[in-house]
Amino acid sequence: MKKKFIVFTDLDDTLLDKNYSPDQAMHTIKKLNKLKIPIIFCSAKTKAEQEILRKNLRIYHPFIVENGSAIYIPKKYFDKSVGNMKCKYERIIIGIASKEIYKEINKLRKKYKIISYNNLTIKEISEITGHDIKAAKRAKMREFGETIIKADKNALRELKKKFNVVKGGRFIQVFGKGADKGKAVKILINLYKKNSNQQIISLGLGNSYNDKPMLKVVDFPIIVKNPDNTWAKLNIKNIIKINDIGPKGWAKAIRKFIL
Repeated sequence: MKKKFIVFTDLDDTLLDKNYSPDQAMHTIKKLNKLKIPIIFCSAKTKAEQEILRKNLRIYHPFIVENGSAIYIPKKYFDKSVGNMKCKYERIIIGIASKEIYKEINKLRKKYKIISYNNLTIKEISEITGHDIKAAKRAKMREFGETIIKADKNALRELKKKFNVVKGGRFIQVFGKGADKGKAVKILINLYKKNSNQQIISLGLGNSYNDKPMLKVVDFPIIVKNPDNTWAKLNIKNIIKINDIGPKGWAKAIRKFIL
């Protein structure tokens, strides 16, 4: 049976460097695109953030937003309809609406210090993240979660009672209890299997603790080094550590296993 590779990837500090650039992986991305090997973003980033990156990199495959809270699949990508139509995509929702999370955070703000995207201006988000104004606006367009910059430990403890609270590369992500990257990845792997007569082989590339659910369900779990030249401590069987940082490590991994 012929093999078909699919690549699930985190973005910040994995496919993108600390300046949010994929330049060190561009040559490899172009090769995968030419071979029609799906690159599937699986990130804390919003739909708006991922769409612009997909367009710039000429990647037109499904993508997973906000830590597995929803999957967006281009219309007619698979033979049969798999989700509810939302503009030009079929959408599978796994998480909950952001407004539910905002409501709880606003309640907790009366007792604890919490700084999150929802109570910051676009300009403030831009200054904190290093994004330009347009990118900061896209980062704030959350549908299923919230990004916390800083919060009292007791506030986080309260939030954990109702939501997933996960530390990412730089910030803390809050999203629905039912969602995680692993669930979304499993759904897509099964869809590829149902819609292909080839053997599906999945790679997952990440760099931090919040990638663990994704890495646990793929055939080849791979981590690249963080900007501080260390690997995340993840207790995953058969994990593959690449001795390079971010997109440089990403490209090395793809060359090793696919190209």
